[in-house]
Amino acid sequence: MICRLLSGVILAGLAPAIGLSAAPKLDRLYPAGGQRGTEVVTTCTGEFPWPVKAWAPGVDVIAKEEKGQLSVTIPADLAADQVWIRLFNEEGISAAVPFLIDNLPELSEEEPNNTRTEAHVLEGQRAVVNGKLESGADVDAFVMTLEQGQVLVASIDANRRLGSPMDAILQVVTPDGFVLAENHDDVGLDPRVAYTATESGPHVVRLFAFPSSPNSSIALNSGAAHIYRLTVTTGPYIINAIPLAVNQADVGEVAVAGWNIPTDAKLPVSAWGNGSSLADYPTWEDFDLRRVAPNFRRGVAFSPEFSGAAHVRLVPHDVAVVSCDGESQDLSPLEAPCAVTGRLLLPGEIDEFRFPLKQGQRVLISVESQNLNLPLSPTVKLTDPSGKVISEVNQPNQPNKAFIAHDVAVDGEYRVTVGEHFRHGGPRYFYGLTVLLEEPNFDLTANVDAIVVSTDKPAELEISINRRSSLQAGPGPITIEALGLPAGIVAPPVVSQIEGDTSGKVKMKFSTSGIGYFAGPIRIVGTTNEPEEIRRTVRTPGRLGHRFDAIWVTSKAK
Repeated sequence: MICRLLSGVILAGLAPAIGLSAAPKLDRLYPAGGQRGTEVVTTCTGEFPWPVKAWAPGVDVIAKEEKGQLSVTIPADLAADQVWIRLFNEEGISAAVPFLIDNLPELSEEEPNNTRTEAHVLEGQRAVVNGKLESGADVDAFVMTLEQGQVLVASIDANRRLGSPMDAILQVVTPDGFVLAENHDDVGLDPRVAYTATESGPHVVRLFAFPSSPNSSIALNSGAAHIYRLTVTTGPYIINAIPLAVNQADVGEVAVAGWNIPTDAKLPVSAWGNGSSLADYPTWEDFDLRRVAPNFRRGVAFSPEFSGAAHVRLVPHDVAVVSCDGESQDLSPLEAPCAVTGRLLLPGEIDEFRFPLKQGQRVLISVESQNLNLPLSPTVKLTDPSGKVISEVNQPNQPNKAFIAHDVAVDGEYRVTVGEHFRHGGPRYFYGLTVLLEEPNFDLTANVDAIVVSTDKPAELEISINRRSSLQAGPGPITIEALGLPAGIVAPPVVSQIEGDTSGKVKMKFSTSGIGYFAGPIRIVGTTNEPEEIRRTVRTPGRLGHRFDAIWVTSKAK
């Protein structure tokens, strides 16, 4: 039997299958991604009856006859480089597992390929290889032919985006084993290498790994969960957009940075998942929301001819771009709120920006790089109109903590200085600077991403409330309600008061009269009318750097 599974389906009123006793458990998929415009057969690892249903906004999924196999159809124009797949049945839903998207032809590694002489021969010069470091001190090697002067880009997706428990090392070596280039940690624990061939001929790309959580063995590590995607290309490879943020009212095109990028290349920016069900159920970055304007959106720039994609923030305020020419910058005064894209091209370079601020404002200053898959370890300094340094952050071991919140005491022109802790610089040392003025706001986080409710067992969802205030006011009482529940399931609204036990946490109770079966996503929304109307959606706990804004509800018939 072949059962078709739609990407955004809600099931209601169907009789549950017989013999099910537990919700599916999905640990991983292999291969863990595919090429736009193709159909990919991937194998599920976990515990589940078969067939099951799937929820995967952005792609279409078919459960094949063989247990554990899914066929995933990826739209050619999908405006995303990652989707999430979940299995569900009448008992509940699995955790979300990532499935990555690219433009290059895909293939799977062929064992044995542990040594240079056994290396898997790659035809052509553009591919994504799906592989596993599965047993023993596994080493995977691939060989491709380069012409002198060509730039080979090799990049691993494993730990950061797939959650594989591996700390990989990536090398380019000669056929007799001389190491030409090597990288260990470029994007978190995942390596990237760009090597310019000094002579024509075969070159070997090889990888191996240590455990992502260090132990006392100091030995190579492998296992069934050590899945990876190796991109190898001599063509254009995108790292980031220039600028990193654009105004929502004028999205347009962005330049892109990376390797082998054609001069003056610009790509259109699309809203995340634009034109697909992924637009209705997007994912969000898992970070301190004070770093961005409350109504920001995610965007992406990609091209069928390029590998990779550039993530772009769509913001409701002004943006600016530093010239990025290696000169220390001192721009004309900028007005907050504003998002600035800059680059420290030279070692020891600093950029300085001026912002007029007024007494009674709370200014929020954020510098980002490594969480944007860029190498800069930022420092940030705030200087008042008299020249006094009033706040400074320089934490190389916590590069994502480059954040300042300051209550302005004196009117005048303030200076924000951005540098690099190790005084490094280079073509890839981009950063994003965001300067906002704090306004009354709040965000909501659920303790789980799915609940199961039945007539004899109501469900409870705990929601944490993070209130944020300006110096003048904060959000008033917040009414939190569930949207999209079918008839027969009840979840009375709850109110988070300004003070007391409910100010920081509430519990929403779900019950059902047992009329029919329901499985599907809902949204939970909080609204306050003080000091003005503010409406925010509950988001789920973070998973591999992402959060969702839909809660999955399963209602059993009994």
